[in-house]
Amino acid sequence: MFIERRTIRWFLPFALAAWAGAARAGPPYLTDDPEPPPLGHWEAVLFTTGLQAGGTATGVLPAMEFNYGGLSDTQLHVLVPLGFAAGGGEAASFGGTDVELGVKYRFIEEDEQGWGPQVAAYPIIEVPIASSRNGLATRSVDAFLPVWAQKYLDGNWTIDGGGGYSIDPGDRNFWVAGLLVQRKLSKALAVGVEAFHQSPGTDGEPAFTGFNVGAVYDLDEHVHLLISAGRGLQNANRSDQATWYVGYEITE
Repeated sequence: MFIERRTIRWFLPFALAAWAGAARAGPPYLTDDPEPPPLGHWEAVLFTTGLQAGGTATGVLPAMEFNYGGLSDTQLHVLVPLGFAAGGGEAASFGGTDVELGVKYRFIEEDEQGWGPQVAAYPIIEVPIASSRNGLATRSVDAFLPVWAQKYLDGNWTIDGGGGYSIDPGDRNFWVAGLLVQRKLSKALAVGVEAFHQSPGTDGEPAFTGFNVGAVYDLDEHVHLLISAGRGLQNANRSDQATWYVGYEITE
């Protein structure tokens, strides 16, 4: 599945951290952050995300993600998507893809008086729930092993960055990295710009570099709208002519 190989690995390691007006990474961005939900709190997101390249659009519609602060500095994560593919001279298809399971653990707290960021590890596995013959699910249980860092520069600016190694027994392992800068424009609205890169994930496939711009709008303390869009900067015709994310998030 194209979206699995090139984009979903970025969109799925989400962390919907920080309540009450602070900028955060994770959805709707590909770059994640190290901040788990507070102990006993949860986050749920209903969303669609996808990529268009080479005349084919692939993605998930719908998908549901749930994160829970089960332990101190620890997030438990599950994501269940329904995939789609359209174009490329073939009939549109819908079907099962991969369920994602993960645990985020923050092992370094931010130095609020200095330059030290908070840092977390976020190992994830992806388990196919359908046959790879549907063109949407992967052929194996895959793993993604990232480390993410975040630093608040002042009350309005936030920088997130990091990346990791994706292990794909059915294909080729690869590296990913991303950097995100966000700014709060008002109590309810935060905007951001990110750049990201992925090394080749399949023999003969080019490396993948791109950018996204996005926004998070807080309807109230517990309900948030998430949106982003972007495109590739390197080999865009083959890897990323357009990328999008639209989500509706509830936090508690």
